Amino acid sequence: MATYEASINKALDPEQAELIDRKEHCSADREKLETAGRLLGHQVRIKRNDNEYGLYTVSEVRQENPDNIVRMGKGGRERLGTSDEFDATLDSQVPRPALADSDAEAQGEFVERLDDNGWHTGLIAIAPHGGDIEPHTDQQAERVASQLAGKGVSAWRCKGWHPRGAFKHWHITSTDIHEASFPLLNLAISRGFRYAVAFHGFEDPDIEHDILIGGLAPDALKENVKEAIEGVVGSDFTVHITKPDEQFGGDDRRNIVNRLTAGGANGVQIEQKIGPREKYAPAIADAVAKVYASEL
Repeated sequence: MATYEASINKALDPEQAELIDRKEHCSADREKLETAGRLLGHQVRIKRNDNEYGLYTVSEVRQENPDNIVRMGKGGRERLGTSDEFDATLDSQVPRPALADSDAEAQGEFVERLDDNGWHTGLIAIAPHGGDIEPHTDQQAERVASQLAGKGVSAWRCKGWHPRGAFKHWHITSTDIHEASFPLLNLAISRGFRYAVAFHGFEDPDIEHDILIGGLAPDALKENVKEAIEGVVGSDFTVHITKPDEQFGGDDRRNIVNRLTAGGANGVQIEQKIGPREKYAPAIADAVAKVYASEL
């Protein structure tokens, strides 16, 4: 892994209008970025100081002078605690592989985990935003794999903590996740699983439903997942199968849950507000495991 000292500058208006609106994105000089082993579409760490650091997707490459300029919109800079331009370090290493979960939590860090036998192709359960990013989701993915351990089910998840907000600093949208930046994901991405299920958390007061079932899997499978979860949460929370292009629908082929499946069209994405996650996280995972137990 490699680093270089970067100058974080404002995105250019109007040339970088899209970047200006994307707080998880940045642009960089292509040749300079390559010295750190990163390319367009990869994720990088940006560290402003000991308290402000996080992940960004390089969504644009452009020639810069000097070549260490990295550009972000105002929201991107504010993720690291200021709307001003600043000096920082760009780091090609995204997760910290040597840290135990307890150490990562204590240090406000980000780690990646994979439970996998190296050959299983039936089901992978994932949680890209575990730890304090979207709490309880990593535990749900782990529980599905544990419940189906006899069938060799795999589990990939990332976990992040940060004293100033894990979601703010570590969240990378599922359609942006690049396996080149996640070494353990890279071990499994090309296998072509028959099924993949992703556990997520969301908070949006404008969305009336508490749990959303999406992804590119067939409607029948999503309906089975919906019914299983409804059997757990009862009348406490509402469960909804998203329609095409609905928010949090997970139906983009670039979404990592879809990309993990053979043909890219058999992923199920489960989005949950904090209420059902706090009250029913293990039970929801068990219900989902039972659905897939009958499929494998």
